[in-house]
Amino acid sequence: MNITHTAPIPIATLIAAFVGCTPQETAMEASRESDPWVIRTDFSSDAEWSEIRSLISSPQQDGGMEFFAYVYFVDSEKFAGLEPHDVVLSLPNEYDGFFCFVVDRETIANPEHPILAIGFCPSDDRSYDRLPSETPPADVATFRALPSQIQGIENNLSIANMDFEDFADSVQADGIFRGFPR
Repeated sequence: MNITHTAPIPIATLIAAFVGCTPQETAMEASRESDPWVIRTDFSSDAEWSEIRSLISSPQQDGGMEFFAYVYFVDSEKFAGLEPHDVVLSLPNEYDGFFCFVVDRETIANPEHPILAIGFCPSDDRSYDRLPSETPPADVATFRALPSQIQGIENNLSIANMDFEDFADSVQADGIFRGFPR
């Protein structure tokens, strides 16, 4: 009998992979339609859209590790010019999750490229099985975040480590989330 011994996987590696730290591939390479969406609603500049995608996809450093935003980029004119509630209503019925990100006119025009984060978590605990198209306007919340912060927002919301309000309540006076104070 031939027994092969394999080294155990360090717990830090397992945790890092679970929360968005993957050294083997970039988030853009691993992007899946089931990941939270980054939706383009402004089509005034392909170059700016490309730059913003790159900024969101860039690895973020924390504690000597690289972390990535696992998002799916949507470049469809069907979303052109839509307001937050209309974006939510336009998501497919099978959209997984209660948040998405939008690259709109403000994102393109502002040199910091603040991304619009849209949360649409049900205010009623019995509504967690509702479709995006059934979202009432009162359940739609927004804030803006720098592209470098999308990774932390996506990773924490995707694993329910934090709530949308944790980020929304931490924006600066101009309404932009630039990270939590250290």
